[in-house]
Amino acid sequence: MFDLLIFTQYPKAYAPRRLAVEAKNMDLRFKIYEYSKIKNVTKLPISKYVILREPDADKNLYSLRDKILKYYLNHKSLILNHKSYSKWSILDKKTQSLEFKKGGIPTISEINPETFSYPFIAKSKLGSHGSHVFKITCKEGFDKVLSKYKAEDLLCQEFQTSGFDLRVIVLGGRVLGIMKRTPQKGEFLSNFSQGGFVSKYDGSDMSEIKSIAIKTAKHFKLDHVGVDLMKGNDSGWKVLEVNRACQFQGFEKAIGVNVAQYAIQFLVTDR
Repeated sequence: MFDLLIFTQYPKAYAPRRLAVEAKNMDLRFKIYEYSKIKNVTKLPISKYVILREPDADKNLYSLRDKILKYYLNHKSLILNHKSYSKWSILDKKTQSLEFKKGGIPTISEINPETFSYPFIAKSKLGSHGSHVFKITCKEGFDKVLSKYKAEDLLCQEFQTSGFDLRVIVLGGRVLGIMKRTPQKGEFLSNFSQGGFVSKYDGSDMSEIKSIAIKTAKHFKLDHVGVDLMKGNDSGWKVLEVNRACQFQGFEKAIGVNVAQYAIQFLVTDR
């Protein structure tokens, strides 16, 4: 029997490696499993605690993740974010947009790309690390996107001009910190994985930002989440998306908070 099992599509990525380091530091018996190498879920070992990293949208591993979730729920394991995974197997951007409205969460409204003036943003409903997000400045540019994606699979929104966004990590209803992300000159994507610059955010409106992030985490039934926000063109903070298995390399660098340690401590001792 293990203390902790970590399931991921990319075992060599930063987040699972950091989680492994902190599990070792806590003297936990742990193991990392790669989704694509699991042949029989019922043969997996029992574990007290389980962390399910989000599968990559392109690999269609959600059904496997769901089987693993059900298997460990049946064995009474404590699973990070299990309530959210149980309600929303796939929490794509389209679903999130609808849920933001249901929960009264401020967000950027969808627009009709056929009648809206340029520029606007088009996002594939599935995608991560800033991939599959496009700034549309002309009809030809949108036609190019439509050659790769179905119109119904795109979320189109007005382009926001603030020039930066925020990543807020919430754990157990508490904010661990707020990171500011700024794109490189001439770019519009601010993700750390896309070369964005990261720093600690300490604006006078932090209490408002924290309140929005905590409300968002609660609505999506999430123990641990990265909430991305941007100041809208109306000067109000808007939630861009939620990340159920958020990346935190840039966050640990910018904020100096040991996210991996906090996440495991919450799962093992704080629940």
